[in-house]
Amino acid sequence: MKTNRRILVVDDNIDYCEGIIDFLEMEGFDAKAVHDGFKALETIEEEEFDMVLMDVRMPGMDGVETFQKLKKISPNTPTILMTAFAVESRIKEALRSGVFGAFQKPVDNERLICSIKKSFFGGAVIMIADDDKELCSYLLDRFAEIGYRGLVVRNHETAVLGASEKKFDFIILNANHKDINAVETYQKIRDFRPDINVIIITDNKKETENQIDQTLKKDVCAIFEKPLDIDTLIEAVQKTFDGRN
Repeated sequence: MKTNRRILVVDDNIDYCEGIIDFLEMEGFDAKAVHDGFKALETIEEEEFDMVLMDVRMPGMDGVETFQKLKKISPNTPTILMTAFAVESRIKEALRSGVFGAFQKPVDNERLICSIKKSFFGGAVIMIADDDKELCSYLLDRFAEIGYRGLVVRNHETAVLGASEKKFDFIILNANHKDINAVETYQKIRDFRPDINVIIITDNKKETENQIDQTLKKDVCAIFEKPLDIDTLIEAVQKTFDGRN
């Protein structure tokens, strides 16, 4: 379905640009490509775009520096960075300063489209990291009732990747997850998303509080002990978003 959303693609690889432009147009977006940071800034000054997809490693001016300059010209235009290299300090710097997301090449187009649509159409996304399938299913239903979308993750890698791509706005993390070290995962996610809100659920609240570093504890919205009072948990999430808006 055709939309009126315009996307600027910035990449010095002309073949890659042609491929991603074709894909975006198939998804209904109006897309245009330029091949360096200087041309990107010039184009943003002359035309209006709803999003920028930009490579990190480009000659002359890299994607992170271009993004920092772009923010001064068009501060409300979301930017997604793409890189053929592992997430590095420059990517972390950009994520902290407001990049909407970062994808490693070769980019998974379906995940990219999901991130683009989230940017355009909004709706809070809650990451649920719990190995209780019945609880996860129930939380997904309850969040859907109030207009939130839940995303269940099963391991540390998926949770951290989701953070780098900014696929979620809030974390519900089980401290007793058999496949995820909750404290380690939360610390890693905060490298990318220092502003992310988290609720921890646990079998033993006192034990979990003792495990969490004091610097992290002040950033945890709440710790809930099982069996959960779901209504109170949902209310805590809603209050957090109400406080943001």
